[in-house]
Amino acid sequence: MWKFVTLSIALLWAAVSVAAQELQQPDSKWIERLAPGFDTVAGNPVEYQKVLDKFSAALVRLSVRDCAIAYYGFPLQPGFDGSAPAGEEDMQRAIMADDYATAYALGTQILARAPVNLTALYWTLFAATETDQPWEVRNSLRGRYNSIAHIIALSGDGTSTESALRVVWTGDMYTYTMLELGLEIGDGFLWDSRWTELYITPSETFPHTSIFFEPFPRASNS
Repeated sequence: MWKFVTLSIALLWAAVSVAAQELQQPDSKWIERLAPGFDTVAGNPVEYQKVLDKFSAALVRLSVRDCAIAYYGFPLQPGFDGSAPAGEEDMQRAIMADDYATAYALGTQILARAPVNLTALYWTLFAATETDQPWEVRNSLRGRYNSIAHIIALSGDGTSTESALRVVWTGDMYTYTMLELGLEIGDGFLWDSRWTELYITPSETFPHTSIFFEPFPRASNS
């Protein structure tokens, strides 16, 4: 089952993969609800790095505010272009080939560069479990994955464009839908520079035929 999920994520990611686009400043209403003073911290690289380091170290359980700043502040830092972290596809190929040691090594490399990437956290945790990494390592990965998944859940409910779930990376959109919500993605999707609507098979917990995501920050329409 997990191999099917990995392959599905990789194929769907390739289907809507586009060149990096100019990013607009985000609508502050929902992010301020999750993280009061978001712009002040995320807009200051020194202060943002303090929050990111705290998240990466996993020494303490972060508040909702700090988790939201860590995740949604990442694309606002210098050098971010919206691309999937380098090595993500290789990591998933290694998982599919049962090469968990390579997958774990690749995952740790990705997380060193993008510690709040939901997809890398999930598959690195999977590989860490398969390679019997120390409990502390697995517990740290699990805690960080759960924290980011929780933040995404608080960003919206996915039932409309107005209440779309906000994600930083396209891969996180598929990881959250399939692995966190347990929803089966259909053959279609609607995409523009602001929204993605994935066609899904309804479930008891999400009785809708599609789910909406918004990239964060929004891509420019130009």
